[in-house]
Amino acid sequence: MNARLLLCIGMGVFVAHLGVFMFLSHLRPAPPAPPGPNFKVRSQTVVDSATGEKTIYREITVSTRLITPSPAAPVAKPVLSEASPQ
Repeated sequence: MNARLLLCIGMGVFVAHLGVFMFLSHLRPAPPAPPGPNFKVRSQTVVDSATGEKTIYREITVSTRLITPSPAAPVAKPVLSEASPQ
């Protein structure tokens, strides 16, 4: 085999690997699924037996989570040094 053929084979292998690595570097994981609904709606209808008046009570509850809780290292309590009497 001559040197030119070996060089061409080596460059072909190098370019093929380079292409595979570039393809793999552009793959991104799928974004996380959106969170479910954060609210609840409840209603209750009450009829006053004396007057026959109908009253509807509605309650809307919304929960908010600003950050995801992550385990953090406990923060050391600051130590206050007492002043020596003068």
